Amino acid sequence: MKVAKCLFMGLFLLLHTNCSYELENVEAPDNLIPIDTFTLVLQDVMIVESYYKSQEANVNTFYETLPTAMHPIFEKYNIDSLRYVKSMDYYTTQQEVLIKIYNEIQDSLTLNTPDYIQ
Repeated sequence: MKVAKCLFMGLFLLLHTNCSYELENVEAPDNLIPIDTFTLVLQDVMIVESYYKSQEANVNTFYETLPTAMHPIFEKYNIDSLRYVKSMDYYTTQQEVLIKIYNEIQDSLTLNTPDYIQ
């Protein structure tokens, strides 16, 4: 019984000390996509993802076809996938900024929604 109690306490302390609600500070990459452009890119990415999710019942197929579907978006904004990923990694550590980005995307999409959908 003592061994089980010690293991439980050890696991609890280990997990408790490793959990944190604070995001680590990440330096902005040199080629960070500016917020206004990133908002537009992310909006297009979200639209393409939602389209492919609705078309592909198989999750594996969805993940196989999605990267190819993103190329036209990256070409449109003259960026590459690595720059997008680095910018996304940075913005995910900036929660207040990311919330503003998502709110702007949501506002943009809902303000352009036809009346018959609302």
